[in-house]
Amino acid sequence: MKFRLPGATAIAAALVAMTVAAPLAIAPAYAQQPGQMQLTKQMVAPMNEARNAMLAKDWATAKTKLDAASAQAKTPNDRAQLERLRLYMAAENKDGKQQVASINALIASGTLTPAETKDYKSALSKAHLDAGDQAASNAAARAYVDEYGGTPDQLIRVADNFMKANDPTTSLVYAEKAVAAARAANTKPPESWFTLQMRAANALVQMDKYYAVEEQLVAEYPKEIYWKELIARTQKEPKYGPPIKLDMFRALQAAGVKLSGQELSTAGDEALKRGLPNDAVAFLEPAGVTSEFDTKNLATAKAQAATDKAGLAKETADVLKKGDAAALATLGEAHLSYGDNAKAIEVLNAALAKGIADAGEADIAKLHLGIAQYRSGDKDAARATWATVKADNGAGVLARNWDLISKIK
Repeated sequence: MKFRLPGATAIAAALVAMTVAAPLAIAPAYAQQPGQMQLTKQMVAPMNEARNAMLAKDWATAKTKLDAASAQAKTPNDRAQLERLRLYMAAENKDGKQQVASINALIASGTLTPAETKDYKSALSKAHLDAGDQAASNAAARAYVDEYGGTPDQLIRVADNFMKANDPTTSLVYAEKAVAAARAANTKPPESWFTLQMRAANALVQMDKYYAVEEQLVAEYPKEIYWKELIARTQKEPKYGPPIKLDMFRALQAAGVKLSGQELSTAGDEALKRGLPNDAVAFLEPAGVTSEFDTKNLATAKAQAATDKAGLAKETADVLKKGDAAALATLGEAHLSYGDNAKAIEVLNAALAKGIADAGEADIAKLHLGIAQYRSGDKDAARATWATVKADNGAGVLARNWDLISKIK
């Protein structure tokens, strides 16, 4: 990306175009207004000769005449008009250092209107780039948007240039500003603007920021690759283990991620281990399994599902009488696996009301309660439930992902 602001060539060309209309004149006795082209008497001849030489692209003669005029300059306006012509010649000859010098001289001259000052400051970034000074170009671009606000496009280019300069801290600040500015203008930020923020956050090892940006990204561009990274993050949690593994695959499917054959196999096997044969069937049967391992698991799951579902109601009634919270949470998940969301909500609420001793297990039960509420159509209740899930066993991450799923899918 390049910082797209008016370049020195465009500005200088416009200024010289004004001089082409008529030769430079002697200044009257009264004070000059900023930007006027009139000069003191001794400046007129060499400046007009320099201008004519430039129009003929006779740069050697133009330089000689400008040097002669410089020796005669008496007023700020004389010196400013001299720098305008120097700037034009420098731009035409791609002399970046002279462009920078002339622009800075003009800004400091006190002869410019506010609009002219803004234009010249906008040209500084390109001038520094022509001079081969990327760092100064970046600084000038940053200074310009800090002072004048900048468009979303300008802000993201500042961010990109600072990222290329190995300054992810500054890059992240301006990438965030670019996205905010685009949204304020009711414009959808491009996908690359979010990924630039993520690169900067990753370079700073700010992983919470990284995933927070990716959540914004997937809301705008719901691609499988982003969903998968957000949900697979579950495995990086400190207390991640078998109790939450199946839920990771559930979330992936809910997000619309197409699971690979190996992932379906793993999910089906995990469901069987957790005593959830209907989930195992749901993962394995559509996959058209061919391996001996998966074929055996599918047959086992189908056989178990038939007897498991038949006895689930009586088992649930018995455990509800006993009040075993952990057992109720397990049965609530079983009802969830059969699509009986109303019963799952009832049983999981009962488990949580009784009090599940282990906080991590309690949060997994809340995760399942939120899923049952969501599947029953009560998204507000589901989101309220997921908002209470904070466990670092993967349940907290998945609760955030389910909240996103409920808003996007």
